[in-house]
Amino acid sequence: MAFEQDFDEASRSQWSNVAAGWAADAEKRERGPAGLAADWMLRAAALEPGQRVLELACGAGDVGLRAAAAVGPEGRVLCTDFAQPMVDLVRERAAAQGLAQVEARVLDAQEPDLGDERFDAILCRLGFMLMPEQAKAVAAARGLLVPGGRLALAVWAAPERNPWLSALTDAFMATFDAPPPAPGAPGPFALADHDRLRDLLTGAGFGDVTVEEVEGENRHESIEAWWLDASEGKGPMSALTQQLAPEQRERVRTHAVAAAERYAGDDGSVGFPAALVVAVARA
Repeated sequence: MAFEQDFDEASRSQWSNVAAGWAADAEKRERGPAGLAADWMLRAAALEPGQRVLELACGAGDVGLRAAAAVGPEGRVLCTDFAQPMVDLVRERAAAQGLAQVEARVLDAQEPDLGDERFDAILCRLGFMLMPEQAKAVAAARGLLVPGGRLALAVWAAPERNPWLSALTDAFMATFDAPPPAPGAPGPFALADHDRLRDLLTGAGFGDVTVEEVEGENRHESIEAWWLDASEGKGPMSALTQQLAPEQRERVRTHAVAAAERYAGDDGSVGFPAALVVAVARA
């Protein structure tokens, strides 16, 4: 339990620190592979006007704000995240878009205290894989759905399918001579295995489970732009790189850039393949 608490606190701090950059990058993110996953999730959730939707680990609320259009003003979308700065951003974005049906609240998906509230659909993009108690969180989601309600989720596919990210994680491991994480340990690739994800869902009591993949491209103007994106602003990896001593940071950068060069085009831009595992299941 001490590990889970320490991990949660560190993760909450990291996401809180990058919240502003994460929200600023929302439009670009939705044009990339994560946006394709959101498209798939929203179709799979089969939302209808008037329904109640819960978004877990919402970040800047990208998927939940899109769901608001599907349920309409007579519906309700509750966007939740364990980082207060993310919740504040969702409130601001919903108000700016005039989405009165959207509420944002601080909530830990592993221990969601929502009383008797129940939902027609639950959405979670790139959240479950980062939680130390994944089975607990999925089971809790199952308990928050009405009978027949749907859980739609997305996680990153295997490292080799996502070199834009694995180049960074591999660079950290090489720099610090660290072993690869244990299977299922919280991290971007924790639920990449289709069978593991399916077992997680069925083990929580879900039925009618569908697991697929969506593919896209992670594109940047240059390798340097990709490196700056990862190391200085838009995601949790930036929190790690910014903690490094200058010489350590340069070693990580050198290793990562060398791995990224194979994806560079003649014009200097870089296009990494990217893939996500998506799933829908019925309560």
